[in-house]
Amino acid sequence: MGLLVNQDGVISPTATVSVLDRGFLYGDSVYEVVRTLAGKPFGLQEHLDRLRQSAAYLYLDVPWSDDHIGTEVARTLEQAANPESYVRIVVTRGAEEEISLLPGAKLQPSLIIVVRPISPEAVLPAQGIHLRLVPRQRVDRLALNPAAKTGNYLNNILALLEAQQSGADDALLLNTRGELTEATTSNLWLVSQGVVRTPTVEAGILHGITRHFLLQVLREQGIPHEETELRPEDLWTAEEAFLSSSVRLLMPVAQIDDYPLPKCPGPLTRTLWEGLLTLMRNAVSER
Repeated sequence: MGLLVNQDGVISPTATVSVLDRGFLYGDSVYEVVRTLAGKPFGLQEHLDRLRQSAAYLYLDVPWSDDHIGTEVARTLEQAANPESYVRIVVTRGAEEEISLLPGAKLQPSLIIVVRPISPEAVLPAQGIHLRLVPRQRVDRLALNPAAKTGNYLNNILALLEAQQSGADDALLLNTRGELTEATTSNLWLVSQGVVRTPTVEAGILHGITRHFLLQVLREQGIPHEETELRPEDLWTAEEAFLSSSVRLLMPVAQIDDYPLPKCPGPLTRTLWEGLLTLMRNAVSER
């Protein structure tokens, strides 16, 4: 059990990436992170669909079929033999002899799959995290659309560092219009008066795969919800808040700036956690 890397079909505990690889030099790459449940990757097709959408945004060709990538993921998981795993699928534009901002015509993309163990238990954390609304803005959609999951994460890294320097666990970022977007690696959800609300994709967020499935759970259970414009003042009236991401699934929020959330984790957060796990278990059992 442990960490394994599948680099263009070769599986090993370690791998070497060329210093001339454009993913290393410029963040010129796309990636997805998948988690397993009962040892099986959950939502892999949805992740691969988004990987291709991100690559198309970067004018990057993904020459492998979904079946090929899925087979390589399965091979790597089988050799890792972890009870549950984190799976990172990376496509870089490749390496070339000349260092140039303009990609060369003969570049060959590289497929890298990283598998590492995660906790075998999927449990909703009893203690929430502290978020800080930071001055640093989310990258504008017209500059580098956050809807594309690329290897360029410096905006998120700086926001996270600044939040932690102020004593918080993670950052919340506004867009150039002063609207709430998301945390550094997670989508944001607020609960107020029984309504679950989350920013729209148009605010400048990544449409998370867990977000996608949570919206499905909300619809199926008839829970009032909306994708809407949210502003900082909406934070201070929220009764519950949580983040969603592919590995952590749901993370309750205990405090935003100096405002302690009245309920953490709140009843709707718990309901959505159970609904999401049920959906995931049903999905992997059908495979």
